[in-house]
Amino acid sequence: MFRKELKVLDCTVRDGGLINNYQFSKDFVKAVYRATCDAGVDIVELGKKLEESDEYTREKYGAWNFCDDDDLKEVIDSYDAKYRPLVAVMYDVGRVDVSKLQPRDQGPIDMVRVACYVHQIDKGIDLIRR
Repeated sequence: MFRKELKVLDCTVRDGGLINNYQFSKDFVKAVYRATCDAGVDIVELGKKLEESDEYTREKYGAWNFCDDDDLKEVIDSYDAKYRPLVAVMYDVGRVDVSKLQPRDQGPIDMVRVACYVHQIDKGIDLIRR
């Protein structure tokens, strides 16, 4: 039975990245995106958006751990779908540069999920408000 108030979020890439350090090929991520479009999924979470550092690099920890806007646009633009899910990424409190956050209409990200530990709840709420 269809229930308008229920939404389906696919987190194959973001959650699956915990197993392989987000070392997914662009072709794989495009295939996941295409499948979510065709299946009518409401939201697709394509990874995390963390800040790169000398020790924490895309090469070692995978592109989908950093979700560069250009990579996201390439995936989204790779499939001319009649239906497009919202594109989400996850932010970890304390691991994202808040000054680099863009307004929704200036980038490919429609939704951000915020992850934090209990002792970071106040910082998590602050990040959500931004």
